[in-house]
Amino acid sequence: MIKKVFLAIAIIVLAYNVKAEGFAVNLQGNKQVGMGHVGTALNFDASSMQWNPGALATLDQKYSFSVGGFATLIKTEYTGALGKEETDNPTGTPFYLYGSVKVSNKLAIGLGVYTPFGNKVDWGKDWSGKYLIQNIELKAIYIQPTISYQLADWISVGAGLNIVYGEFTLNKEFPIRNPADGSFITNGGVELSGNKIKYGYNLGVFLQPTEKFNIGLSYRSQVDIDLDYSDGDAKFSNIPAAFAPVFPDGGVAATLPMPASFNIGLAYQIDNKWLVSADVNFVQWNKYKSLDFDFENDPTGMLDSKSPRNWDNTMIYRIGAQYSANSKLDLRAGFYYDETPAQKDFYTPETPGANKIGVSTGFSYKFTNKLSLDASLLYINGEKTKATDSTTGFSGEYKNTGWIPGIGVTYNF
Repeated sequence: MIKKVFLAIAIIVLAYNVKAEGFAVNLQGNKQVGMGHVGTALNFDASSMQWNPGALATLDQKYSFSVGGFATLIKTEYTGALGKEETDNPTGTPFYLYGSVKVSNKLAIGLGVYTPFGNKVDWGKDWSGKYLIQNIELKAIYIQPTISYQLADWISVGAGLNIVYGEFTLNKEFPIRNPADGSFITNGGVELSGNKIKYGYNLGVFLQPTEKFNIGLSYRSQVDIDLDYSDGDAKFSNIPAAFAPVFPDGGVAATLPMPASFNIGLAYQIDNKWLVSADVNFVQWNKYKSLDFDFENDPTGMLDSKSPRNWDNTMIYRIGAQYSANSKLDLRAGFYYDETPAQKDFYTPETPGANKIGVSTGFSYKFTNKLSLDASLLYINGEKTKATDSTTGFSGEYKNTGWIPGIGVTYNF
């Protein structure tokens, strides 16, 4: 029973993952989000470095700056033996900031700071899955210095270093039972927290075969998130004195691979009004086989656990369009389909994945030739998923929905 307390805490390490399952959606630019979050073959402004570092050298402006943020209004419903329950999540506020400069006609450098995480998930203290999770708060900041070089008029390349700082806090309960007869004594509590800095990279190639047609290729590396005892902490509460030695406070160690992704994008300027673009993202989730925990102050290994995940590789399909209504106003719309890597035999409420669609719209209004206001609105709808975690036996039906408005400004000169 003690081991099972910790088997489903997968979200701890997922807090650091830029492409984690659930509602860790990519929110790194209002223009791109308005077009279904395409961007591999687009070179709007300095924000392009996040999707394809190779695009940065193709910007016409010497200096480019883009800043903005979003409000994540996310809800997950769970229907089980006790009826329907749902999360009561505070609003998350992820943000982004990009700046770039053309050092020469062929060379550009830039710096991006963005937060693919920043949400809070709150199931409540007394919901039916409280032994798996009650609430979690995630924060992550990505810092990306980038360099891009135009090899010829039709091809440019780029590379970026990802410096990732993440922190988390998670609370849950667990039952304490009499070892003699298995009778229930009380509920104990545990708070898990930690922080970590890790490194990765992304590479990009940006092709312009014609003035109207762009092709983008990019690759983001796998990063292994390895929490050691100094990174993760476990604090227990409401533990009877007789059981205190079994639940010692201390460090927690775990490892999870952040998946590599390969992205292909196409963009075509139909005429001076219409721009269309499409992306396909391949995410290598099959590296995530198991989530294992090792508790520092547990010499007997009673608290240590191994929890299988066996996730699958996935594809994300995106398409978007931009319509230039006049010299000041650009209108956008987009759509994507995102496959879930989670298997129904290893399904938990910490990462309630589902195949989902995203529908978006947005606009940019140019106050001057240099300054524009960018806005977007994204709606996410996950298909109903009925699943069971074979490790814990927790089962039910899940439904995910979300609204994400965003606003930002771009300044080019």
